[in-house]
Parts: sequence; C-alpha cells; structure tokens
Amino acid sequence: MIHMHILSWVVAIILFFAAYFNFSEKQGATPYFKPIHMLLRVFMVLVLFSGLWLLIQEFSSGSQGGGHMLLTLKMVGGIASVALMETALIKRKKGQASHGILWATIIVIIITMLLGIILPWGPISQLFGM
Repeated sequence: MIHMHILSWVVAIILFFAAYFNFSEKQGATPYFKPIHMLLRVFMVLVLFSGLWLLIQEFSSGSQGGGHMLLTLKMVGGIASVALMETALIKRKKGQASHGILWATIIVIIITMLLGIILPWGPISQLFGM
C-alpha cells in the first residue's frame, strides 16, 4: 500500500504542475487543461485514500514506536497539500493572483514529504533501523 501511496503523490505533483502551466493568464486554458485537472483529482483521491489506509494500519498495529504525532502532522500536511493544489488551480482559472498560493503549495508539499521520510515507514527510518 505504501508503494501505491508514493506513486500516487508523485503522479499528483507532476499532474499539478502540468495543469498549472497549461493555463495561460492571457490565452486561457489549453485543450489539455481539463483532462489533466480531472486526472489530477483522481490521483488526489487515491493519495487521500491510500494515506488514510496507511494511517489506519499504523494506529491499529499497536506499535509503541511513537511517531503518532508526526503521522498526524503528515496527515494534516497531506490534506493541506491537496487543498492548496486545488485552490491554486481554481484561482489560476478564475484569473486571480495565484503565485503566492503556488509557492505555499510547494512549501507544504516539501514539508509533508520530509515528514514522510522520517516516519517509521520512511526510507531514513528503515535505512537506520529506527
């Protein structure tokens, strides 16, 4: 399940930037904007469901490894990332200033990814056996 989660958010990030830059402020949307945006929404749902499934697995396993607070922060960061992605695209589509939201989205995505790396199922934790 963790592989599906990682693949889903990698594809979602790529689709977000593809959709964001397929909408010109002067000329409007390209013919590819709407299908990319719809596909991005599908991957956002996959990210949320696979993340929720991983969260349920971790909390139900009864492990005493701690990290539940970091896991909850990562969940909040993931939901915020998805919400900011959608908000940035909608603001861009409406012709409003969206560069600040774009940078906020990038920062929240990076923070969420860093939290995922240091969690018990993350690569750093598994590398050092934590």
